[in-house]
Amino acid sequence: MAKQELVPIKVKIGLRDNGEADHPNWGLLPLASAGASDQDRRNIAAKQMSSSWKYDNVYGHKEEGPDSPYGMQWGMLFVTKQFAKEAIAMWPTLVTEMTEAEAETFWEERYAVDLPEYKADERVLINLKNELILRKEAGLPTDEIMVRITKALDPNSKDAGIRVHKLKKFLKAKDTLNIKLVKSDDPD
Repeated sequence: MAKQELVPIKVKIGLRDNGEADHPNWGLLPLASAGASDQDRRNIAAKQMSSSWKYDNVYGHKEEGPDSPYGMQWGMLFVTKQFAKEAIAMWPTLVTEMTEAEAETFWEERYAVDLPEYKADERVLINLKNELILRKEAGLPTDEIMVRITKALDPNSKDAGIRVHKLKKFLKAKDTLNIKLVKSDDPD
């Protein structure tokens, strides 16, 4: 399957008086103008994005950072070229195009900073542990279960257990999300 060619954009997100996030209304973009209602237009715009928001998890709305005052947070989206061009033109003080290097830095130092390096399938690990305990208590051989446990604890094994988190590192995440980053002014 061909990778989606998408542009990384950085969006300045404020807070509304009711405490909800105040990001641009993508339904106002010209690409969404065919929608009959505001929700239709937002849905049309949403189809021009890949996955969901990638928020700055270091400096949120309630923290203050070097480029993030209290009450404001950065978010990153991967969008089509048309979406990027229209959003930057419509909200030039809120939306900027990112280079691939900037997107990688944001991903690894702001978005994925709290993601664990590994994901554990606790159900599998608990079942293996319980089987080992029962085999020992019953005086049964444990060689085979120890091999299965060893494989389950190896994040590079194909066996269920502990796995590398596919969204922790930017390079792996792009493959997982099936995206190729491009610039909005790249020729089609």
